[in-house]
Amino acid sequence: MNKKWIAAALAVCLAVSFTACKKSNDGYDVTEIGPEKTSAPSTAQPQPSAEPTATPKPQAGFVVGPVKDIDIVASLADYSAPSQTQLSLEEREQLAFFTQNGKTGVIDLKGNIVIPAEKDVHWCPVCGITNEGETEIYNAKGEVIGSGGHGAFEMPMYYDKTSGGLYVADTGTLIPWDSTMVNTLEPMIVTVTTTTSTTTEDANWKGYSLKDESNPVLLSEGEGYRLFKPDGTALNDQVYEEIQRASTGTFAVKQNGLWGYVNQETGEEMVPCQYLEALPFNGDRAAVKAESGWGYISLTGRQKTSMEFLGAASAADESTAWVRTAEGWGVVNLSDYPVKAN
Repeated sequence: MNKKWIAAALAVCLAVSFTACKKSNDGYDVTEIGPEKTSAPSTAQPQPSAEPTATPKPQAGFVVGPVKDIDIVASLADYSAPSQTQLSLEEREQLAFFTQNGKTGVIDLKGNIVIPAEKDVHWCPVCGITNEGETEIYNAKGEVIGSGGHGAFEMPMYYDKTSGGLYVADTGTLIPWDSTMVNTLEPMIVTVTTTTSTTTEDANWKGYSLKDESNPVLLSEGEGYRLFKPDGTALNDQVYEEIQRASTGTFAVKQNGLWGYVNQETGEEMVPCQYLEALPFNGDRAAVKAESGWGYISLTGRQKTSMEFLGAASAADESTAWVRTAEGWGVVNLSDYPVKAN
């Protein structure tokens, strides 16, 4: 499981300023990868590994690929909409990040390279798709529509078992939740800790203070995560090993080394923790990994496909998704991979 997603979910954005974006019509020529093509297009300066590679005839159900010289990293459906609403990507579930020659681009479900890997892009929670230096921001067509430099910063949140209080860490000071100006519409993922009074001369002190600088404290590590409602009250009493962001009304949660899902509104268990890995729901489908491989389940926890893929990305809808087999990555019709009878 990519823990970068977890680290991002632990944060609440408090202050955002955005540099005005100037639109342009700059885009990229796209090349479609269909069953008759066996490789993603090479970059502007082709590398040997980017040359087409021979692959077997596509399996039944493949509508794009499969190809071996790209790796699908994640569907853009796995990310919350960027906070700058004018830059929101309404159909981002049709797009996925892919890597080629060590760099990251964007591809759609038709096999079109929307942004070439040479641009080496990533997801920014404020502006969406952007390059490493955030000098370019892209829309869903791969057009450059502005630049970054938004100046957003993130504030970790903690639940202190000593005081039973919820705190926001602002430049090292743990400020009580009810005295901050944080606004959020979704439940928050909060790190569980235990505070212990200390002195600034303590070699183990990491620079944290409780309420003000006159009360330095040590923070324990590895106590897990909890969910809290936007009003600061606990969603449930559970402490989880890991939590993924909410999607389609759910959180993916990990207990005893296995993943399941809980209801975002009630905190009740929807799918038991029984999977080795789990991705966020998109609509009524989520990709999960069992002992036999990756497959897809519904919101009720019902298995909707066989669990046989070597890799999987979140489904764009109830029927189409990027998956990996021995032949490589490709887009499949999930209905062509029914649940196998026992």
